Order: sequence, then structure tokens, then C-alpha cells
Amino acid sequence: MNSPLTLRPLRSAASTLAAMTLGLCLAHSQLTTLPQASPAASVSQIVGISEISISYSRPSVNGREIWGKLVPYGLSDLGWAGATEAPWRAGANENTVISFQHDVLVEGQTLPAGDYGLHLVIEESDDVTVILSNDSESWGSYFYNPEADALRAKVKATQAPHEEQLSYRFTEVSKNAAVLSLNWEKKSIPIRITVDTDAIVLESLKTEMRNAHGFRYQNHMDAANYLLANELELELALEWAEIAISRPWVGRKLPETLELKAKILDKLGRADEASAVRKEIETL
Repeated sequence: MNSPLTLRPLRSAASTLAAMTLGLCLAHSQLTTLPQASPAASVSQIVGISEISISYSRPSVNGREIWGKLVPYGLSDLGWAGATEAPWRAGANENTVISFQHDVLVEGQTLPAGDYGLHLVIEESDDVTVILSNDSESWGSYFYNPEADALRAKVKATQAPHEEQLSYRFTEVSKNAAVLSLNWEKKSIPIRITVDTDAIVLESLKTEMRNAHGFRYQNHMDAANYLLANELELELALEWAEIAISRPWVGRKLPETLELKAKILDKLGRADEASAVRKEIETL
């Protein structure tokens, strides 16, 4: 049987372990989640079928002079981590991050799909340099490195009604484009984003017609109709229209499927074939 003297070192080791565990718990407990003065926000927009989203933090004017003071003109020395020539983080706290589901054009410049840190250089003349950085995970602009720039574009800030909290919004949304604007105090900074929706839809349809979506004639009709309406790859549209009519277990010989085929033949300049298809409709 062990004596009490044998157990004392075990109790001591256990006490030490408990103290260390408590210390770690206390250290982690300091990372308490509290309300932020500049709360996090996000906004997204579908352009065509492509999602564009931005995550940012929303500082308030709070009676302060913003442009040229709180947000310096040009590049600024942040006095930390070697950030001696840093742009503005286009928000507060962590990086402002913009995400593109597909390749886009930003102010006419090609940018691959992905996540990017958004930074701005604002001049007193209202000229603004938009910077999209491949580094989207650093804190603000403190670690900004121009070698990580994916794109730089020039835009012009405009005067706008007072907005107390910084916000981003999408306007002028169309099938192929949208304008993302930063709005704060009495400035609005627009950034035009363009998407090649037809190319994206075409590739998406090609994929869908090879998976479960391809087992419904209605989906082949929808896909063929899109190509016809937008005058894209009409031979492929004709192929899909034919599948909607005649593919085993999928196709249906109906007035609407045959008429779609006839319309595509008309667009291809094959009027005699289109006429023959319409005569077939009369026999149904």
C-alpha cells in the first residue's frame, strides 16, 4: 500500500496542471466578443448569375473631419509594422474584402475570380486610386504591400448627401454590370464592375446539360431558348432543341419543342428545314 509520502508528488503535479489549465482559460477568456464602435457589415449583389460581395466595417462620422484628416489624402505613415506609405483600408478594423464568384472587369481591367483586399488612395482633387490586393487576410492597411496588388484603377469621388455611417451599396445593376459605391460623410466613390454574363451562363448550361438537369426536356428547351434569344452558339441551341424532341427518356415531340427547333433553323437561315418542322406540328 502506498504511503502518503508517495501521493504528495502526484497531488503537486495535479495542482500544477490545474493551475496551468486555469491560466490558459483566463488568457483565452480575455478574447471576449463585445460590440464594436465600427460594426461589421456585408452586402452582396447578383449580376447576371454571378455573385459579388463585400465585407467591411462601418465607422461613423461622429462629428469628426473625415477627408484629409481622419482619412489622410494620399498615402500615409501608419507608424506601425513598416506601413510608411499605406493607402486607406476603405472601412475600419480588418481588411475590407471584396469577393467575385467569376472573372470580372473592374473599371475595364480584367480580374480573376477570388477574394481581394480593397484599399483606396484619395486625393484632395477627388481623384481616387482603387487598389485590389491579393492579400485579403491582413489587418487593415498595416501590412499593405504594393507587390501584392492585383489591380489599380482610377475613379472620381463625387459629392453626395451626408451619410453618418460608412456604407457600400450596389446601383445601376444590369445583366452585365453594376456600380459598387462607398458612401461616407459627403462623398461617394463609385467603382464599375462588369461581368460577361453570356459567357458564364453558356459554360454553366453546358455543365448542367450533362448532369441531372439534362434529364428534363424543359431544361433543354430553356437552354436552347437562351442561346437563341442572345444569338449564342446557334448550332448548339439546335442540338439541345433536338434533344428536347427526340432523346430517349427525355425528349417530347410537342408543338412547343418542334416550334423551338423551327425558330432556331430560321435564325440559321435554313428556312426550308424550318418549314418542314412546322408542317410536322400540323400532324400532331
